[in-house]
Amino acid sequence: MDNYELFKNILDENKVHYNEGTLNSGERFFRVPQRINEHVVVISIIFYEKNIKVLTFNIANISDEDKKNACYALFNEISAKYSFFKVYIRSNGDVNVEGDVVLRIFDGEFNPKALMGFVVANVKLTEEVYNEVSKILEG
Repeated sequence: MDNYELFKNILDENKVHYNEGTLNSGERFFRVPQRINEHVVVISIIFYEKNIKVLTFNIANISDEDKKNACYALFNEISAKYSFFKVYIRSNGDVNVEGDVVLRIFDGEFNPKALMGFVVANVKLTEEVYNEVSKILEG
């Protein structure tokens, strides 16, 4: 069983709702909706050959330049605290959280539970980002 299937088993065991897909480049991914308050973000877990990318999008959209600047300062603080993730604003104003897991072999096997822990850490960070960005956008 490959790493993707091993992780799929963990998602199923934990009764996580997800969709599956394949990128044009051939990489397989899971897309997991996650509710934060009344807002839904989407977490994509993309399996590349040598790493796994955990990307959360639909956190917020920021068009106001002053609010973007306030968020940049916030994101720098967060990046110092969570070195495995980066928080950024795309050119279209979308706020994303992204983390990469380099595939390591522990005792000859991929550890899907460790990846699940990384995804949970991403969710917790996304909740923090969402709440802090919401304050900036409301202010």
